[in-house]
Amino acid sequence: MEVDESLLPYWKTSRMQNEALTASLASGGGGPHPPGMDPDIAILKHRADQSEARLERIENKIDHLSEMIGTLAAKTSEQFGAVATKTTVWTALGTGAGIAFAVVAMFIGILAYLQDQRIAARSDVPAATPQVVLQLPPWPSAPPPATPAN
Repeated sequence: MEVDESLLPYWKTSRMQNEALTASLASGGGGPHPPGMDPDIAILKHRADQSEARLERIENKIDHLSEMIGTLAAKTSEQFGAVATKTTVWTALGTGAGIAFAVVAMFIGILAYLQDQRIAARSDVPAATPQVVLQLPPWPSAPPPATPAN
């Protein structure tokens, strides 16, 4: 495998610049971060502040919604407790009846299939009669119109 050394001078200068910057930062010169980073850091701080404000608004809305849901649940249970219980009972009965109907229908279907298989396996049952095909002539065309007599 050959190594492309055309970029080697760039890498060497980049490495020397990084080492010089690291040494400058380690010795305390040039501030806490590389030069030119102040605008980027200011933008990031501004975005962080905006995100905190948005999260605070979202938390307030969620708290308000949870209070409303709790209040509505309490009112519903007070006003419609008996109706909700009746509805639940009818729902349970309907579901049970539906399941029972499905089980009975499957049972009947399986028995019908087994009966067909049993009949098909018997040797004394006559074979199906051949189909009779009737070929009829085409439908006659309409008679010519009658001409009036003079």
